[in-house]
Amino acid sequence: MTDSTPRLVIVSNRLGDPRKTASGGLAVALGDALAGSGGLWFGWSGKIAEAGASGDGDMHRQRAGEVELVTIDLSQADHDAYYAGYSNQALWPAFHYRLDLADFASGFFDG
Repeated sequence: MTDSTPRLVIVSNRLGDPRKTASGGLAVALGDALAGSGGLWFGWSGKIAEAGASGDGDMHRQRAGEVELVTIDLSQADHDAYYAGYSNQALWPAFHYRLDLADFASGFFDG
């Protein structure tokens, strides 16, 4: 028998511990939502896989109350293209109304 209880799934660059007071807007909003329903929060571990090829990072799982935190290490190439490139140079400026700072380089999409 499967559990039919809805579960909130969040994918973000960085994670916060929903049991702790947060200062950032994303962590505050998502922490409140997760505290009420539990769920899964997935994102980057903050670590670069030393000798890893693209897609080879280790996955880490831990529980924070009713929330499962799942992180993955990024290869240097994935970090450069996705995190430093697409996330910080395209997404962040676009979602903070700073299109003058946005860079939509096609190489970012590979990461």
